[in-house]
Formats: sequence, C-alpha cells, structure tokens
Amino acid sequence: MNIKQVISNYKSCVIRKTALLDRRTKNGILTGILLCIIFSAVFITLSENGVYQISLAGQKTGYITNKSTLHQAVKKVKAHYEKKNIHIALDEDAIVCKRLDLQKDEITPLTVKELEKKIADSDLCTLKGWIIRADGKNIAAVSSKKAANQILSDIKNQYLDKDSTVIGTDFKEEVLVTQAAVRLSELVKPEEAVHTIISGGKDPEIYTVKDGDTLWNIAASNGMTAAELANANPGFDPNQIKIGQKLQLFTIKPYLTVETKELVSSTEKIDFDTVYEDTNTLYKGEFKIKTAGVCGSKQVTSEVTKENGTVTALQVIKSVTTVEPQSQVALKGTKSGSPYVASRGQNRSLSVSAGGSDILAYAKKFLGVPYTSGGSSPNGFDCSGFTRYVYEKFGASLPHSSASQYGYGMAVSKSQLQPGDLVFFSNSSRISHVGIYAGGGQFIHSPQAGDRVKISSFSSSSLHYCGAVRIAQ
Repeated sequence: MNIKQVISNYKSCVIRKTALLDRRTKNGILTGILLCIIFSAVFITLSENGVYQISLAGQKTGYITNKSTLHQAVKKVKAHYEKKNIHIALDEDAIVCKRLDLQKDEITPLTVKELEKKIADSDLCTLKGWIIRADGKNIAAVSSKKAANQILSDIKNQYLDKDSTVIGTDFKEEVLVTQAAVRLSELVKPEEAVHTIISGGKDPEIYTVKDGDTLWNIAASNGMTAAELANANPGFDPNQIKIGQKLQLFTIKPYLTVETKELVSSTEKIDFDTVYEDTNTLYKGEFKIKTAGVCGSKQVTSEVTKENGTVTALQVIKSVTTVEPQSQVALKGTKSGSPYVASRGQNRSLSVSAGGSDILAYAKKFLGVPYTSGGSSPNGFDCSGFTRYVYEKFGASLPHSSASQYGYGMAVSKSQLQPGDLVFFSNSSRISHVGIYAGGGQFIHSPQAGDRVKISSFSSSSLHYCGAVRIAQ
C-alpha cells in the first residue's frame, strides 16, 4: 500500500466518523477551535506589550512600548525609498529590541515616525550611490551619477564670466566620480553639495608674529577680519602684539579649485602724461593746471587664467588704441619760501638702508590698517603719515606732508618708475596725496577717511598723478 492510499483511507475514515456526530457535538468542536484562535491572539498581543529598549548598531536609541512600533518603522523606511526608486539595504540584524523591567510611565516612548527617522539616519541604511572624490578625499555623496556630474558642472559655471569666451575649464585637483555603498545619512541634495564644495572648510593654522606685523595686516593676509582674528585668540590684546607671539588662525579653503582660461575683451583707459612748465608765480611744491589732460582709451583682448575666479595670469593678445590721450599741462612753482618747506631745511637729499623692493615689502605689511586723519602709526595712517612711517624704518626722516615729501629725493618720470618710489597726486592747485609705487601700474597708499591701506592702480584711480621721486637708490 502506497502513501496516497494511506491518506485516502484516513480521509474517508474521518469523514465517516464526523457524519456519525450529532449537530450539538459539531457545534462544540467549532466553538473550541474559535476560542483557541482568540486566546492565541490575545496571548501574542499581551506578550508584545511592555517596555523595550531599541539599539541601532550597538547604540542605544530610545524606548517603545510595543514591538509593532519597530515593525512599522522598518516598513516605512523601506517604502519611503521604494517610492523614489531607490533601493536600500537595511541591516535588520543590527537592530536590537530588548525587553526591560520598567513601567510605561517611567519612559517616554518613541513614535513610529521618530523611530523611522532614527533608523534612516543611522549607519544601518545604505544604497549604491555615487561619491565625488578630490585628491582621494570624499567631498559629496549623491544618489545618481547624473547628479554628481551636474554638481561638478554647476561648480565650474560659478566662476565663468558670461561676457568672455571660454578656452578651457578644469579642476586643479584630481576629481573622480565613483559608485560605492553610501549611508543614507551622507546623501546630500545637489544644490547643498555645490554650496558646501564652494564654501569649503576651515583649516587651522598657527602664525608667528614678525617684526612690523599688525592685527590688520595679519588678518587681511590670511583672509580673516580683525574681529575674527581676535575671537580666535581669547585674551589677545591687539595693542600688545609682540614679535614671536603665536596666534591661532584659520583659512577658508574650497574643496575644489576651478582653473579657467578665457579670452576677455575690455575697454581700458589710457592715462594722459603731464607736461610741466616752470613758473615763479607759484611756490616750490605748488602746482596749477594750465590745460587739463584728457584720457584716451584702448580695446584690449587678453587671455586670462583664473583660479576660483581670481586672476592668476594675464597675457595681452591684442591692444588697439581707439582714442589718443591728450597731455595735461601743469605749472610747477619755482619760487622760494614755500609754505611746505620741510622742517629739516633745504637739504633734500636722503639715504636709506634698503632697496625699493624691501621698502615695498614692508609697506605691504600694513595692508588693511584704517585711515586716520593725522595718523602716523600702525593704529591708523593718513597718506603722508603712512609713507613717513615706512621710510623711517629704513633710516629716512620725511616730513608729515605730501607736498613737502615731494621735495626730497630724485625726480623720476612715470615711465621709469620702480617699486618703492614715492608717487604724488594733485588737486587743481597743489600736491594733495602720496603713495608708494608697487609696480605694474599700481601703488600702495592710505586713501581717505572710511578706507584702509590698500593697493590701487593708476588706470582705475580718480586721483591726478603729477610726479614721483626716488629716495631708495
């Protein structure tokens, strides 16, 4: 007899015996079965109620009062990402639900929504995402390769000039987009990734104070404000800064450096020359404009190299003069007894202990120092107080007057200017401003109230250049 025959015979026997039972007996059997089902459900429900501690990957996360809260939370996490067509892997074995001997009124239980968020933010949920790496370092994680490439494209576009012709764009760092297992908590939106990568991070540094340093020039040269520098060094007194003192700094560095090469066309001003005519109707150091000069203009095409929007190299490809400049004619006083004669008398020759490049380097230490009327110290400078202080470092004693300083040293033409030369500017009647030539058509000076020591260019300055002298030989 095979197994099928045995089952068939047993089934027939059960049916025959059941048929012999009366109706009352049958109802009793059905009632018993239903009661068993009900009692089982109640037992299971009661056994799941209580206080449970939830741990995610070994980290205590919170409490629940029913295991169904955990089951629902896990289900919702999976469903949330399935709707977005994102397939995640959830390590459910790392979720521990431990019953505790506590009363419900002794704890604050997590809701399904709260537990769902904690699970999603943990390290238990991963997906096959895409990582942007720069020089081997992860800088952003997104859900698709398309999003990663769009982020890199958007970063490049941040630094492109709409009015220029782009020759090439690339990253200075080695940038890779790779697929990898990514925690859900690491995923960022594309626009957030662009902002983070451009904003960069703060790299801590230690700076040792050198001779001639000021609070302002240390801060400015390290991309900080004076207030930020002070806040980074609790107890620091800017008025008691000492050589050799250690200061805490931070520098903001973007995670990516965009290198661009562009062709840029621009209209630039051509400064007019000043021709001087001696006159004994004016005192020495006084000037008067006889014929106003007129600036010319030129159309310039340049190949510009930039890093994150900052020009690092510029090569003029083509320059065409469109309007010729007209020289300014100025009367130069020769009459003795000038009200601007220096207190040290008529001996206007000076000697210094350094070359022009050393003088310029020292002057740059004070970039960012605020303008102060009558000021001649690192706490604040006016224009002649600044040049006087700088030259005094190298043994030259200049008067605190721009007009008087013009009477010292050897006069040089604009075409022969060298770094460290004193450059002078005038209003309609006399010399009114002085700075130090920095090379490349630029000069460093302390301009006016509300401004700071800075570098300006002749081409963009509204000041009227009138001459220069050389003290450093």
